[in-house]
Amino acid sequence: MKPSAAARIRKEETRERRRAAERFRRWLEDLRRRQQQADRDRRRKWLIALLLALLDSRPVQMFFPVHFAEADPPQQKRQLKPSRNSEERSETVDTRTDDERRFLYDYAPRYGEESQEVYDGLTWNDIVAYNKIHRPHLFPRFVPIPGMPARYSSEPVHVWTLLFEMQYPHARRDAIAALKFIVDPASHDWITACASLDDGWKDLKKCWMRTPDLTVYEFPRAAARWREELRRDAEEKKRDAKETPTSGPKPPGVD
Repeated sequence: MKPSAAARIRKEETRERRRAAERFRRWLEDLRRRQQQADRDRRRKWLIALLLALLDSRPVQMFFPVHFAEADPPQQKRQLKPSRNSEERSETVDTRTDDERRFLYDYAPRYGEESQEVYDGLTWNDIVAYNKIHRPHLFPRFVPIPGMPARYSSEPVHVWTLLFEMQYPHARRDAIAALKFIVDPASHDWITACASLDDGWKDLKKCWMRTPDLTVYEFPRAAARWREELRRDAEEKKRDAKETPTSGPKPPGVD
């Protein structure tokens, strides 16, 4: 290494050490200054607290009274004299029940029906009752079906209700008879065949779909599948009868 290069390197290292020493000195001065400022702030806070305690003490109040602003007393509201009309209205008797008053004006559900609230304190039963009065076209008049069993003749019958009540022996006969009035006549023979069996109602209940319309539509399809199975069974029986040899004269020596 050349002497000039070594001297230049030593000069750079000396300059870096001076810069580092200068930065460290400035950091120490800044740290000392912040510590001194924190001490002054702490002493100032303690001094203020001491002065406040002295001002609040009774001996100092005797020589240097300090008056603090007090809050204004609350103003009393002016009581207006009720008019004659309001007195007459107050004397009238309210004929509404508690449920009507709470239901029509407070928009709150009745006690015990909080979980059934749909809108503004109304339940589904309230909405249906309101629609029966103001929207009668949504509720057509029920016309009894001639021949319907007496158990289901007083109101519109639901197909799911019939399928549900089939599991009870005392209601199974009426439910199957009523089912024939609301499904396609093409499925009556299959329903009759299922009703003749002890567990046939279980096959009828398999038509229960996710909507009433799909449930009613499933009965003709199930009847068609049943007829197809009967046709296949009849064909298999005929085929087996043809393949089975007839009883003819036996050869000698065969019993």
